[in-house]
Formats: sequence, C-alpha cells, structure tokens
Amino acid sequence: MAAMGSALAETPKRSVTINQMIDPHWDDANHFWFTRQVIDRSTDEIQTEIVDVDVVAGSLTVRDPKGADQSTQSSVLLSDRYDVRSSRASDTETEIVLTNQTDETVRLFWIDANGGQHSYGAIDPGQTHRQHTYVGHAWRIIGDQDAFYGTIIGVGISSQVNIDEKFDRRSNKKPPRRRPTPTDERWRDIAAIKSMLDQGVELRYPEYSPDNKVFVAWKFTPGDNKEVHRIESSPDQGGRARLHSQVYPLPGDRLDQYELIACDGETGEVLSTEMPVIDFGRPQTRWRRGHELIVEKVDRGHQRFRLFVINPLDNSIHTPIDETSSTFIWTSHGPTMRKVTYLNEFDAVIHATESSGWRHLEWIDLSGEQPARAITNGDYLVREILHVDEANRSLDLVVGEFHDDQDPYHRHLIRVGFDGNDLTVLTHANGDHEGQFSPDRQYVVTTHSRVDAPPVHALVRTSDGKWIATLATAARLGDDDTKHRLPTVFSAAGRDGETDIWGHICFPDQYDPTSDQRYPVIEAIYAGPHDSHVPKGYRSTEWHAELTSLGFIVVQIDGMGTANRSKAFHDVCWHNLKDAGFPDRIAWMKAAAKEHPAMDLDRVGIYGTSAGGQNACGALLFHGDFYKAAMASCGCHDNRMDKASWNEQWMGYPVGDHYAASSNIDNAHRLQGDLLLLVGELDSNVPPESTLRLVDALIEADKNFDFLMIPGLGHSDGGSYGRQKTRSFFVEKLRP
Repeated sequence: MAAMGSALAETPKRSVTINQMIDPHWDDANHFWFTRQVIDRSTDEIQTEIVDVDVVAGSLTVRDPKGADQSTQSSVLLSDRYDVRSSRASDTETEIVLTNQTDETVRLFWIDANGGQHSYGAIDPGQTHRQHTYVGHAWRIIGDQDAFYGTIIGVGISSQVNIDEKFDRRSNKKPPRRRPTPTDERWRDIAAIKSMLDQGVELRYPEYSPDNKVFVAWKFTPGDNKEVHRIESSPDQGGRARLHSQVYPLPGDRLDQYELIACDGETGEVLSTEMPVIDFGRPQTRWRRGHELIVEKVDRGHQRFRLFVINPLDNSIHTPIDETSSTFIWTSHGPTMRKVTYLNEFDAVIHATESSGWRHLEWIDLSGEQPARAITNGDYLVREILHVDEANRSLDLVVGEFHDDQDPYHRHLIRVGFDGNDLTVLTHANGDHEGQFSPDRQYVVTTHSRVDAPPVHALVRTSDGKWIATLATAARLGDDDTKHRLPTVFSAAGRDGETDIWGHICFPDQYDPTSDQRYPVIEAIYAGPHDSHVPKGYRSTEWHAELTSLGFIVVQIDGMGTANRSKAFHDVCWHNLKDAGFPDRIAWMKAAAKEHPAMDLDRVGIYGTSAGGQNACGALLFHGDFYKAAMASCGCHDNRMDKASWNEQWMGYPVGDHYAASSNIDNAHRLQGDLLLLVGELDSNVPPESTLRLVDALIEADKNFDFLMIPGLGHSDGGSYGRQKTRSFFVEKLRP
C-alpha cells in the first residue's frame, strides 16, 4: 500500500503543515519504524519516506525507496490494529485515495472521537475512492464478508492506499469491566427477596460474592423523573408540529435512590449493614477478599466522598476514604481520571484528592491499618493516570503546572513510584505534550506543540527521561506571512494582581502593529468549570477566521473558576457561576491592550454557546460597563433549569438563593449593551425554555434585544445561518 507523492500548489490559498503526527510501528522492543514527509526541493513536491529507528543506538535510518518491495510499501499507511486510536480533533483537511485491489466489495468506516464506527460507503473491486478527511482522523476498512483490511489515519498530505491484504483483528484493549451477573436465578428463591419482589420492589444489580457466601442487590427507588418538552415546528415529513419529551432531572428534584440489600448466600438470612442510601448516581462496587463489598459514595451536593468496605457477614463497615470539602469535590462532568483507581495485586487503592490544594494521588490501605501515603505532592496537579504498572510499582501520569517557566496548562509526562519516590520527568520542552509508549513502556514517542509552534516528535527513554532523538519536526508551508496567522499567546495577572491568567490573541488578516488603526475585540467564551477551554496545541487552519477576516481581534481566555489549575483557582465557581472569571478576563484584556494598542477596548464583544451562552449574556448583565455586544446561543440562563448533575456539581445542593443570584433570568433587568439570543427549538441538552424565559424576562424589563429561534436545530452555535447572523450582528454593533 503505499505511497507516495503530492504536489504542493505554487501559490496555496491556505497553509499546509507536514508531519503533524507520526505513528510508530514497533517491530520489537528496540526497533520501530514510522513515516514522515519531506520536501523535494527540486520539484516542490511533498514526499513520504520510511524511517527505521534503533532505540538503543538512537539512530534513524531512511529506507531506500528503490530497495523497498511492494509488500513493504503496502504496510506504510495501513495498520493491522483494529483498535487504532479514535479520531483526534483537527481542523486540517487532507485526503485519502483508496483503490480496492481485492475481489470483494469493501466498506469504509470513520472512527469518531469516542470510538464509534460510521459508514462512509462502499468501494467495489477495482474501484478508486477519494475520501475527504482531517489530519488525525481514523478510518477502518471492512469487507462484505466481515474481513478486516486495516485502518488508516489521515496525515498532512494526500495519501494513496491500495487495499489488498487482510489482517487479523489484533487488539490491545482490555475488555471492559462489567458488573457480574449471577450464573443462576437461585437468588429469586431467597424468602426475603421473593417477598420484596412480590410486593413490587425493584431490585437492581443482583450478584453473589466470589465465594458465594453473600448475595447483594440494590433496592431501587425512582426519582421524580419529571420531563421537559420541545416542539418540533417543521417536521421533515410535514403535517402537524410534533411534541418531544424526555426525562430531565433538574437541581433540587428527587433523584433515583439505591439501598443495599445483603443476604447470607447459604441461609438466605437478611444481613444488616450500615451502608447509607446512595442518593446520587448509581452504585459503584467491587468485591474484596471473597465477600467484602467495596462501595463508592458521592453525597449529593458533592461535598463528601466516601469509600466503604463492608463485611455483611459480621456487619462490619469502615471507610478508608472519607473526604469532605467546604466547597466541592470534583467527581463528575470532567475529571480525566476516577476518584479511585483499583489495583489487582495490592490491598490498596489510589485516591485522587485535592485536599492539599492541588489534585494529587495518595495510596490508601483498604484495611485501614495504615495512614494514607502521598504518591505525588507539590505545587502542580495530576491530570490523568496513563498507566498503572503493578509489577514495577510505578505510574505514568499526565501533569499540569509542572514547569514554572511554561504555560501552566501544558500537559507533561512523568513516571513515579507507588511510594512517591523515583519521580522521573519525561518531558521538558516548552509545549503541550502527548505520548505513545513502546509495548514494554521502556520508551515513549512524545509530541509537543503550542498554538504558535508546530509539533516536534521525539524519542524519550522512560528510565531516566533522556531525549534520545528528534524523530520529525512539523513544518508549516504556504503562508505568505505566518506572523499573525497563528495566535499570540499572552498572560497577565488576574483580579488578585498575582495569579497568571493565560489566553491567546488572534489578529485580523491585515493587522499592522505599526499603524494607528484600532480594531474591535471579540471574546470567544466558554467558562464551564468542568475543564479549561483555551486550546494549547497547534493546528494548521486559521483561528477564528470568520471574524478576523472581518477586521476583529478575537481572544480566548481561561479565567478563575475553570479547571486544571489549583483548587483555589477552581473554587471561584462554587455557588457563583455568574462570576465566570470575568474580573480576570477584563484585567487580562486591559494588560493585553497596553502591549497591543490596536485593541480597542471601547468596542468589546463576546459570544458563546451552552455554558458559554450563559457566560456571554452574563457579560452584559454583570459587566455591561466593559462588554458592549454579546451573542448567546443555547445558553443555560438559569442553573435551576439545566441538568441536575452538572449544575449541582458547581452550585451545590440544596438549591438556595445563590442560584437566583447567578440567574440571567432573574437579573435580566440589568441588561446593558446589545444582545443577540439564539436557540435551537430541538435542543435536548439545555432545554429551549431556558432561553425563552430569558426572552420573557427581558420583555418584562422593557429591554431591547434580538432573538432567533431556529426550527429543527438542536444544541449548537446556531448552525451556518446562526453564525451568519452572529457575524452580521457584530459588524453592525461594533463596526470594524
């Protein structure tokens, strides 16, 4: 399959970036190969070369293309890994040209970011198909008889692929852990259980302990299960409007509850336990030592987390973890790792906690006989557990705020022992990092980039963090002037005069810092506390081109109240989603305007969708002296009218006056400036009634504003028509 050339246009209309990603193929523990793109300066063509790497010697050898046989070249682009990683988010367009050289029809499937498979049609024998795609997007090829013909990932140039070889469905994924199901129905004959069932009690998740000495199930009490409704005004099939309804718990609603029922597995006797009722989420359980049950419990309101170890036979219970917070414990909507990581070979768990002021890991002895022991500590945070190596008693982690001289949101890789010793820093370069480990995890291929710097790929030895070799460096081709096509990273002190706030600035196409021209500024906002939101990695396509092409400067900022910094930074959102980091955002823009005087802070707009819609509208309600125009799409304009799980995580439970204080609806009378509200009538994420009630409140307050409800549209930024309206709105109100 293979190869291999693509002409670079003489005067490209947009930039092309080569070597944005590499895909190492390991032959053994010490050798792998990958492909990279190079420019043939004699023809200005982009060529693909195969590079062999000896990790021990640290040597890279480019294969002689004349010496490579067809079977070797056929493996360059296609992978035999059925579980190839899912598609990465990317804006860089590319193309795959596939020729079916088999004797059967094959089908092409796109693998989405969640691993889902979507059909993109069939290719008959002997036919060639051109597939538009994006760099980093993954595709799977399956025959009509279910034969597997490989997977391919889009690279920075047009790729030509011959489909001619079947592969075994090799998978490195562990099967998902599923809740065990009893091998028989004998539990239904337990007298106490039978009596409950006869009375209409619903029991969920029935299971016997591994040693069959205990049977447990959960008595289920349904919550209010109240519905929200949407009207589809213009069904595709015509006719009357259609009503759509869905169960949608709101903050304060009674949620599903689960009560533990335990019985002696031999006698059927009901066993008393002191396990409290689970009133938020579903039971998360695991067996220990034959018949002890481990149960995780998040108290509603997210201010207490406990890990229970229960022995129903002797009615003993203890809590190796009992964590409380005066604000919130982050347990849902966003953490990239679970609160508890279970081990197979140790009677212990790894607990993620922010009790120190930073998200760190600690070793918890399940017996309760030993105190908690820190695995990581310091003024940085753990963002993800990549791998648990029980044999070598170590963890591979993604960390943030690690290098003091870099953007604190840059992700870096470290390895640390279970005992907290032997911490090895695997990445040092100034950029946001990802890693692809060798099968034995002795080496890692790292990729780092920034929004203003294309990726660099390197080989690193994990035993000591040594940079062994640079494998490839991405190059941006085709820009007449890249200086202002890439975002400008900027940081400044926030509201407290000390904490660095980070973001970036995108300048208009014809921006000239030496001229006296001034440009209106538009902030693209999303301040949901479940993550940080300013991109940190490189992309080839222009940023916010729809607005910069019209003469706007566009900024993105992560203010206080968002995630991936210290606990204190995150806590600003607690009971106070209206804050949205606005004091930090305004301070940041004022500092940026001093360095870039072309920023006209007398003409500042803002736009956002979903939580960003709430934020954008809130800018005019609570900071209308600074922001002059806002577009808010599908906003959660009152946190009492949005999903319970997300809003109670940040606003707490029970519902109190602080919900009203953060409500755009209750504060509609405060509106200053020009407001455009958009909503899709079929939004199933944030019910449209949230926007409609804001409209009602604005009318009641006799406020002027613009409103557009889009038939047939769900949760979005307004789609192509809505984006067009947004551009026209800002041109009219801010006049670039």
